[in-house]
Amino acid sequence: MLARYVGLASLLLLAACGGGGGSGNSNTQASNPPSNPPTGTSNRAPVVALENPTQIAIHRHAFSYDASQGGRTFSDPDGDALTYDIKLGHVYNPYNDPNPPRGLSIQGTRIFGAPEELEGVYVTITATDRHGLSTSHQFVIRVLPNSAPTVTNANEDRLIAVGGQVDLEGTRGGSAFRDPDGDPLTYEIQLRGASSALSIAGTRVFGGLDAVGLVEVTVIARDAYDGEARDVFLIAAPAPEPGVPTMPDPGYVYRDEALPLPSMFKPYPQSPTLALHDTSPPDNITSDAGATLGRVLFYDKRLSITNTHACGSCHSQARGFAGTQRFDTGALGIPLRRSSMALTNVRFNNSRNWFSDMRAHTLQEVVLTALQNPEELGSPLQVVEAKLRTTSFYPPLFTAAFGSADITSERIARALAQFLQSLISYQATIDAAVNPMEYGDTPDPSAVMTAQELRGLEIFQNVGNCTLCHEINRQINNWWANNGIDEVPLDPGTMDLALRRDGSIGVFRAASLKNVAVSAPYMHDGRFATLREVIEHYDHGVKDSRNLDGILRDVTFAPRRMNLSEQDKDALEALLRSFTDNHFLTDPKFSNPFL
Repeated sequence: MLARYVGLASLLLLAACGGGGGSGNSNTQASNPPSNPPTGTSNRAPVVALENPTQIAIHRHAFSYDASQGGRTFSDPDGDALTYDIKLGHVYNPYNDPNPPRGLSIQGTRIFGAPEELEGVYVTITATDRHGLSTSHQFVIRVLPNSAPTVTNANEDRLIAVGGQVDLEGTRGGSAFRDPDGDPLTYEIQLRGASSALSIAGTRVFGGLDAVGLVEVTVIARDAYDGEARDVFLIAAPAPEPGVPTMPDPGYVYRDEALPLPSMFKPYPQSPTLALHDTSPPDNITSDAGATLGRVLFYDKRLSITNTHACGSCHSQARGFAGTQRFDTGALGIPLRRSSMALTNVRFNNSRNWFSDMRAHTLQEVVLTALQNPEELGSPLQVVEAKLRTTSFYPPLFTAAFGSADITSERIARALAQFLQSLISYQATIDAAVNPMEYGDTPDPSAVMTAQELRGLEIFQNVGNCTLCHEINRQINNWWANNGIDEVPLDPGTMDLALRRDGSIGVFRAASLKNVAVSAPYMHDGRFATLREVIEHYDHGVKDSRNLDGILRDVTFAPRRMNLSEQDKDALEALLRSFTDNHFLTDPKFSNPFL
């Protein structure tokens, strides 16, 4: 838009307009000594001698400019003294704007103040000689937004021994931040985590950690115009590194082609590469060596900056790789904002968005996010790379998986992703009921399910229409939605606007139901402790929120109600318990090799 303003101003600069004299804001200046026109000649109007270039102002910052340029903008051919009139306007009314842009004033030929509007200011300056002839000239003041400070010399993470001391100046002598507009900065320091032994004095952080722990230090630089920048770094006192994993010989088998998978987990005959909804990237297909390395990494507490937490700390095999409590804690020692999601069949995710708020788009991105987040593992990538390079058992594992002993964060992420891809559950009662071993075969649920479970399956598929969100064969999510647990969402959910239908908030990814009976508590915030509470919610407890997804509304647009009998609720719960795969929950190839 500003470019359009400047273009219009440039055209106006080419023309000088004769007309009536200005009013209101005038000032007399002698551009040349006063004189009378030569005898026998007519008076001549002033002319533009030096055009005003486009001026740059910063929103809400002090601005001052002399539109006459010290009397050089106009000259008078007859040497007359000139008076000036200045008007300010918007693009839609540049000449006679009754509500000129706020924040600027005029005194004589000087425009000054602090512009309050983020748009071009059109300036019309008119020079009038003593005979009443005038000429106008227009230029633009571009008002740019305030530029926030930037981090230019970030603080580095610090590892100290238990009982060790630290004393640092958070702004690094003023070099940590720079303000592009030259504004003076004020500073604030915040601490999170095991910070009780650290103190703050101005911009100084000092003290020590008397136990294993992690402190997140945030240095905030602010200008006077709501701009701010944050430099976040860690101070950690790590525990001793853990021991050596116990590895089977021969190793475990993880490759799809070596497993007795039902047809739904295998590629279609017409598409021999990947199964339906399989998110495994073609360049990182699960291999035995890759998943073996991934298993060790998944359970190795070296991956946390404090050597106290691993991926497996928050994702328990016995719980379908769901969290061990409502809100798990990571290296920082602060409860997570959301419940840790189960990882069963995590690779068969047709939305291709992970975490409950869908902020990651590949399993490798999931891994790297958790690895670096201080609330989870808190390890800067270069720190974890260096740590693994000095661990004797890792070079052979990386060589087996990738052909060389090079240890990089990209390879760490690939190996962990392969282990996650291997977490396929396919030996529950529900699998025998609905998943044929070969494409084209027709399964017979009545051959393996009880009458109560069969009634639950009917409710799941036909009465409750649960399959609109939860695909039955792989137990993957089909949908993401606001599911009506709050009338006014307490958690905004996904911040990806493309995933928030009609601008709804409180939108989350539907969870996998495989092994759901052992993965309590439920919902993104773990508010429901039992399966029965979940069933009660969807039976009659869905809140009528403006954010409620349409899939949970009936034909009258009211929240759907199943109004099941207690007997039918029991049947639905029995079906959900048939999703439990005890072999998967106890399979040693998914277990912790450090125990």
